[in-house]
Amino acid sequence: MDNSNVLSSLTYVNTERLIEAGELKIVHTEHALHLYEDTVIDSAERFHLNNVWDVSYRSFSDDANLLYLHTHRGVVAYKVYADPGHFVTMFKKLKNANY
Repeated sequence: MDNSNVLSSLTYVNTERLIEAGELKIVHTEHALHLYEDTVIDSAERFHLNNVWDVSYRSFSDDANLLYLHTHRGVVAYKVYADPGHFVTMFKKLKNANY
C-alpha cells in the first residue's frame, strides 16, 4: 500500500521468548501499525475499517502503553512507546465525522 496515504502510524514492539541452548532469550522486534482511510495494517494482518469497532489505549508504565484494536475477531493488543493519542483521534474521526 502507498505510504503517502497513511493518516497515522505507530511503532509497536513484539516480545518473543525463546529457549536456545537451554537459555531463555527475549527478543524485541519493532513493527509499524498504519492507519489508512479504509484500513488498519500491522506487520501480519490487514483490518478493513468496517471490521474495527474501536481503538483505545492504557498506560501500563512510565514509558509504555498498550493500544487495543477492537475488531470483529476480538481485541488485538499492541505495546507502543510513543503516545498513541494522535492515532486514536484519527481513527475516531474516520469512524465518526462528528468526533
